[in-house]
Amino acid sequence: MKKSLTTLALLAAGCISTSSHALNILVTNDDSWHTKNIQTLFDKLKAAGHNVIMSAPCTGQSGKGGAIHFLKAVNVDTSQIADGKVCVGDTDETVKFEDFVEGTPVMAALYGIDVLAQQTWNAAPDLVISGPNEGNNLGYMTNNSGTLGAANVSIARGLPAIAVSADTSTETDADVNAVADAVVEIVAELVANQQAGQPLLPKFTGLNVNTPADMANVKGYKFTQVGWNAGGIDVKFAGDLSADQVVMGYVAQGILAAGYAQDMASAMQMAQSQYAGKAGVSIERSTPLVDDENTNSEGNAIAEGYITISTIEANVQATQSKTAWTRMQLNGLVD
Repeated sequence: MKKSLTTLALLAAGCISTSSHALNILVTNDDSWHTKNIQTLFDKLKAAGHNVIMSAPCTGQSGKGGAIHFLKAVNVDTSQIADGKVCVGDTDETVKFEDFVEGTPVMAALYGIDVLAQQTWNAAPDLVISGPNEGNNLGYMTNNSGTLGAANVSIARGLPAIAVSADTSTETDADVNAVADAVVEIVAELVANQQAGQPLLPKFTGLNVNTPADMANVKGYKFTQVGWNAGGIDVKFAGDLSADQVVMGYVAQGILAAGYAQDMASAMQMAQSQYAGKAGVSIERSTPLVDDENTNSEGNAIAEGYITISTIEANVQATQSKTAWTRMQLNGLVD
């Protein structure tokens, strides 16, 4: 890259803060409002001169996609509303299962659009940013993503939205800051190229942005297609979770972090005992289930060390060519 992401972001922040192009931005995610990623992005967008509010789930909601709890009352935590932040969803685990309502990413985004933005600006946000997620959302796996679910419902409302997903290894302050700086820079570029009277992005259009593991040596930005390649992460159903090393690794890390075990070996034993004979969904990281070697697919570009930017529409409609083909195959049935 010609300049470091940090340098470019600082330049962009200086330009925006002194201009009349500050945006009203709603940030949300699927990992809860407590994550360092969303808190850092919130602060950096404000430092860049934008008006920012946050409406995120109160608890982790990864993999919830477009899930919504219809016609059920849900808790909204407004204890930090003075700072422009709220979270959506019940947190009292003593509530009966049938009465417990999680604040899904879609619900959090909708609260931000329909309630918090109206209270704050008396208008919808100019831009919705969902993330940065803890883990990439690439290829066909975007269908399951709560990060994309929140972005997609915003796009369907006619609002420009950016889904942002970082690598799972993005844990240090330097990495978190670098990811946020990249988002600030993308927003600055969109603002700089916005024509008078024109939208930030075409109506019903958004971006899917992913950042690589090594943020200190990013190759640059690459304009990609979502494609099918999920970046080496697939989902599978395991008949016995205790035999699944990926699941047990995650559970054991939680046990160790909580202080219930003195070492990883003991934590693994506890995890395997807890999940013995129990079935559930796991993550496959070995052989990709989908064959997609297109260099423009985001799953391949992210592996090369690029920050990927794909255009999304939040619409499951097939391409015109596929639509024409299937119409021919069903010609005897359709008008």
